[in-house]
Amino acid sequence: MAFESGVHETIYYLKNYEFDDLNKEFTVRLYRPGDELEIVSLLQLTFGGWPHLDMKCSSLDHWRWKYGDNPAEPMCITVAISQNEIIGCQHSVQNRIKIGDEVFLCGIVSDLAVHPDFRRMRVHTRMTEVRTEFKKKTGISLTYFMSGNPIVINAYSKKRPQFPHSVQNLVRIRDISAHLKAIPEKNAWLMKLGFHVVNFRNDLRNAFRIPVSQSPGLSVYNVSRFDDRIVEFWKQVSTNYSFIVERSRDYLNWRYCDTRAGDFVVKTAEEDGRLLGYSVLKINKHLRDYPIGFIVDLLTLPDRLDAVEILVADAVKYFDKNDVNIVNYLVVKDHPNESVFKRHGFLDSRIKLRLFYNTKEVVEKMRTLNTLPASSIFFSWGDHDSLPVNIPT
Repeated sequence: MAFESGVHETIYYLKNYEFDDLNKEFTVRLYRPGDELEIVSLLQLTFGGWPHLDMKCSSLDHWRWKYGDNPAEPMCITVAISQNEIIGCQHSVQNRIKIGDEVFLCGIVSDLAVHPDFRRMRVHTRMTEVRTEFKKKTGISLTYFMSGNPIVINAYSKKRPQFPHSVQNLVRIRDISAHLKAIPEKNAWLMKLGFHVVNFRNDLRNAFRIPVSQSPGLSVYNVSRFDDRIVEFWKQVSTNYSFIVERSRDYLNWRYCDTRAGDFVVKTAEEDGRLLGYSVLKINKHLRDYPIGFIVDLLTLPDRLDAVEILVADAVKYFDKNDVNIVNYLVVKDHPNESVFKRHGFLDSRIKLRLFYNTKEVVEKMRTLNTLPASSIFFSWGDHDSLPVNIPT
């Protein structure tokens, strides 16, 4: 696994930097070309390695893909400087989101790091202030982030509006005992019992769920790039949603088809050459003894649950073939896709996930989403900053 080859000289060198306890002044500015070496080192120091993915490129190349080559400009990164060293960084991954009938430039809050010697000195606050001014000047209308951390959820619930629909992680676990052995939990016996109860209830419901009839001409294909058909596909899909990250050809090829992004598997559901949908699969092997599966993205044309059905069945087959015990899929609660996944053995993990946003420009449009059905809202793991190393049950 060539996780950090080529940049060993930059890794953790900030750890040994002697900061003067009597002179911890710092300044904050926007990113400048050449900062990336120190930024990656700080991220790796802060998080005990970064980005916690099994990569075929260096961490530096992954950073350049994520922030330098994102087709949704402008780059929004702030850094804090002390004694000519970067001691803080705050990133935002830009994308475009259709909210209502309009498309807005938005950002995902990501990769925030402050050197341990500068904690509790308002470094984060100052970087946020500079970022806020930059957003105003460049027209970034909304920023958002998702967290499952109870402390973060409790803190931000008091000061930030939450996304008006619940986002849930569905999970398919083949062997709950193997999962709890690989990722130990408190009260494992109780969690194991709860899993079997929920699984039994799902099996009962599946007995009454009506199977999705499939068109005989529907097939699944592996692809290495999204071609021109995605343009017409997006036009048809976007009219069905009031909240969805814009899936242009350039965005999808950057997000899923660049090897620096990670080892994604992209599948398409087609009927007589017509693109009906796609799925993006990922096996995160950062935990070498217990790989974690993700259906990172799965989107189809409106009312084509048969395309959802064939893509989910194909994904399950792929993960089983690769001996992946746990597979995760993020979905808005009560979205039509949910019933198809549950028919294939996926369960609500009961993990408390919250999506927070910060905006003034589109606040009224966000509020109107409360009254809309879940079928008009779409959010996936691919719309989040990164894939977690593990998902507790």
